[in-house]
Amino acid sequence: MPSFPPHSLMERKGLNEELTRGMEKSVDEAGRFRKALLEAVDYGLLALGERVRQVIYHHIERNYQVKREEIPEKIDAFRKALEGIFGAAAKVVEKLIAKNLYSILGLNFTENQNWTLVEYVNDAKKARGEV
Repeated sequence: MPSFPPHSLMERKGLNEELTRGMEKSVDEAGRFRKALLEAVDYGLLALGERVRQVIYHHIERNYQVKREEIPEKIDAFRKALEGIFGAAAKVVEKLIAKNLYSILGLNFTENQNWTLVEYVNDAKKARGEV
């Protein structure tokens, strides 16, 4: 027998509340992941020193149009900026950031030779069920 939309106001209200709770949970999870990623980037760049980290953020914002708070949405542009600044050594910084991210999220980090920061971030999202 086909399923029909709920007819009573109470049934519709119950479905709407359930959908709203589901969306709030997903937004909350996305916010936590975003915060964890920014924290991982901060810690990764801090390995170079506080002043250097500030200079890197300033340089990336000015030359690559990626503000610190935009990094989660512009992770590939951020990765390319690191590559532009550090060249081949950017891989070391990317892996350090990835290790920090996995640690913050309580995930086990496994190094993958050919992965960039983008793949690590996507893998972490997948492991957390956020993709």
